[in-house]
Amino acid sequence: MGCCNEQWKNAEKRSRRRSRWTKTSCLSSILLRRRNLLEHYHEPGRTAARCQACGGHRARQLAPGCLEGVLLEADAASKSLVLTSTNLEITLKQKLACAAPEDDALAIDARLLAGMLEKLPGDTVRLWRDSKGDQLKVWSGDAKYNVSVWEQSSYPKAEIPAVTRLVRASGIPSMAKRTVFAADEHNEKPMLKCVHLRFTQDGLRAAGSDGNCVVTAKGDDKSTGDFSVLIPADSLSRLAQMCGDKDEFRVGTTGKKVVFVREGFLFSARLIEADYINTDHLTNTLKNQFTVLTDVAELRKGLEYVSCVEPDGKVQLTFDGMTLSFQCSGVFGNAQDSIAVAPLTGMPQGEYWFLTRRLSNCLRALSGTATLGIAAGGMLTLSTENAFYMQTGVRPGLAQSAPKKAAKKSPAKKAA
Repeated sequence: MGCCNEQWKNAEKRSRRRSRWTKTSCLSSILLRRRNLLEHYHEPGRTAARCQACGGHRARQLAPGCLEGVLLEADAASKSLVLTSTNLEITLKQKLACAAPEDDALAIDARLLAGMLEKLPGDTVRLWRDSKGDQLKVWSGDAKYNVSVWEQSSYPKAEIPAVTRLVRASGIPSMAKRTVFAADEHNEKPMLKCVHLRFTQDGLRAAGSDGNCVVTAKGDDKSTGDFSVLIPADSLSRLAQMCGDKDEFRVGTTGKKVVFVREGFLFSARLIEADYINTDHLTNTLKNQFTVLTDVAELRKGLEYVSCVEPDGKVQLTFDGMTLSFQCSGVFGNAQDSIAVAPLTGMPQGEYWFLTRRLSNCLRALSGTATLGIAAGGMLTLSTENAFYMQTGVRPGLAQSAPKKAAKKSPAKKAA
């Protein structure tokens, strides 16, 4: 594949004269998914910081609310419509077929456009720009909207860098599900907010960690390469929401950004530059004291039964031969459940404590038959066909008593 920028060169000619765009119904679904992306990022107080991080754009130079919009660029020569959305950390473009008599470009509120397209009937929708340039008519059938738009110049310049060395990748949603949960977006260390993607000779590999738990996952064996990237977990999660496991991308990097390319679709995300944990060395040197064979669904069910009394507390795992017991205690009570397991190595015995929320997140992300083990220091390990998870143990939880109700004061006696 050639240079991405050449394929996605924006039209040079811009006009404020009237134009009519006709697009297929797939525009609606694309914008709906794009709306979900935008909703996540537009939090008060963060727009200015992103503008400065972009380099070259200051918040005062951008139209109010422009980052909540989507840029529409019609190219009459190629009979295409390009939609661009950015939050200055990730950028995505979608190319669609359309009938446009002239080149034109404008920006419109993404949620508004998505809402209109969702409500309009039929398979096609028409957009007509007002001669003054600040109004857009959107209609299909008897339904019609008339809304305000912005000029292209008020929208931040969203460039997707050129990459020439591209490797194939698929199964992005499954990979994201097995790794994103382990990262911590609130952590002070940037690398612990990320997922480490490695394109190796054995295929795609990924890892995530918050410093207390680590997960490694296998991806597409055909996604071979010789580079790795640290992509923010949230960016990877957003990409996963816009594709399926069977969707195949071509992936490349400039060192500062990673680009995912699919027919008519481009996704670019800013990368974090940092040294990541050597997860291969960590997992290869870890030795379990004992292991048992179980099923992730059974583990998940047992933990859910007991964690309802204290979901953000600690859970006690008690191993006794072929039985694994779960126990949680809270200020209002305690709960206990047990499941059957099959011992594999060593003697499964002892009590171990772990943070409930972290373990619960792991069990929701993984599936299938699993080998559960306890390593030195009370570390929990969980190995499935496509993932390996480890979580550090914690000190035993202290017994908690229910809060005492304040005693009612007896009314003071009046003096005789």
